[in-house]
Amino acid sequence: MSELYDTYWVPSVLDVFARGLADRVGRGDRVLDLACGTGLVAGYAAERAGPQGEVVGYDPTPDLLEAARAKSFSGAPITWVEGSGESMPFDDAEFDVVLCHQGLQYVTDRAKAFAEIKRVLKPGAMFHAGVWASAAHQPAFGFVEDALAKYIGPEQKPVHAWSFGGLLELKRLAQAVDLTVDRLDTVERPSRFSTIQEFVDVQIACAGRTSDDGQLVMGLVDLEDESLLPAIDAFAREAKAELAPFAKEQTLTAPFASDEISARA
Repeated sequence: MSELYDTYWVPSVLDVFARGLADRVGRGDRVLDLACGTGLVAGYAAERAGPQGEVVGYDPTPDLLEAARAKSFSGAPITWVEGSGESMPFDDAEFDVVLCHQGLQYVTDRAKAFAEIKRVLKPGAMFHAGVWASAAHQPAFGFVEDALAKYIGPEQKPVHAWSFGGLLELKRLAQAVDLTVDRLDTVERPSRFSTIQEFVDVQIACAGRTSDDGQLVMGLVDLEDESLLPAIDAFAREAKAELAPFAKEQTLTAPFASDEISARA
């Protein structure tokens, strides 16, 4: 799972958003990267915080944390901790910055997670997060939900990664725990795939979903189920038609949209 994530999803889509999020870290900050995955944001945050800072990468998925621990990062030391966002093993007022890059949409109890975020922030400290915008606000990829529902099944709609609920939901959850919202914005940044077919493969194999036992897994469908191959081929054909305007010499460059919040404790 982590190899697919790092090889395809990170460079094609996540990296440019991760850099923008980590740019909000200052020298010497103690930083929590909530839902750190394989360490993308944590690594950039460590560079920004520098040797006098400290970064904690926190995630519920052992496979992703194992991949993060195997990497080398410069700047602040990074500690990797396994656990859920609803109950964090950190002291009150422990962090100068809490970051969460495309993870809040997978939290089961968002109200508890936001309460925990507020609890671990120092007074006046900042929370910065992004969640993928809904299909209606994805200028290139909005067709994906309807196409997956049509060819693979209605349970594919909404796409879990895009299911958070938008800027107003971010604002509501933050204000419910007395975080002061400084910024709410839908940010579009370019995603890049070598071909439209690569986008299809990455979407099918790497998009996050919650399994029947409540675990975060990658892949919109079980790729070992050969009965789904005709449906996946049909989805690929529609994707090629829909995304043709964004392709140049086969390379696909198209905007991805993220709903982002900055809020102060």
